[in-house]
Amino acid sequence: MARKRWTRQLDESPALAVNREKRKWQITLRRYIIQQNDCPAYAPYFGLPIADFRKWIAIQFPEGVGWEDFGKSWQFDHIVPLSCFDIHKEEDLRLCWHFTNIRMVPASKKEKETGLALNFARKYYETLEKETGLEMCKGMLEKIKSMQEVEITAPEKQIGFLLERKDLLKDLAGFNQYEFELLNEGKSPEEVKKENEFLKNLGKQPD
Repeated sequence: MARKRWTRQLDESPALAVNREKRKWQITLRRYIIQQNDCPAYAPYFGLPIADFRKWIAIQFPEGVGWEDFGKSWQFDHIVPLSCFDIHKEEDLRLCWHFTNIRMVPASKKEKETGLALNFARKYYETLEKETGLEMCKGMLEKIKSMQEVEITAPEKQIGFLLERKDLLKDLAGFNQYEFELLNEGKSPEEVKKENEFLKNLGKQPD
């Protein structure tokens, strides 16, 4: 029986399409550096010829680690996480895949939370920009700043929630396990406080 030819689904979801595109770039990066393939359409985004990009990675090797250990003891990583970039924007692609944003890390490394990663990346690029004055570093710092501003923008709904319950939250800060059980059984904070007063008057403080 002839094998059915696989065809890509026309109704591919946007998320799947994005993941597929990211995967294509990751594979190309490895081919460029590890296999030393030219990849002419991608090389301008990487910002270095193959030989120099390999030197950029090699100077990061700890003692006893080499190219033969790729995939076993180390892997490539983005300093500003890949998830922070829009792969449909040319300027984001040039920042994301620029060699200064690529490093080697232990293969077992777990991805940092975006906020922590951006804090590290900001200090990294501030140092590079201060010492070298490279325009790419300035561009990346602007990108990081814009992302951090989004992260720390005051969330109006959350602020409203907290302000509406400001007095309640002061009371709840002192509530114990028993009191939260009463709340979760449907009693109001006022009823819980009244019950506490009643128990205090009886000389029995709930644990």
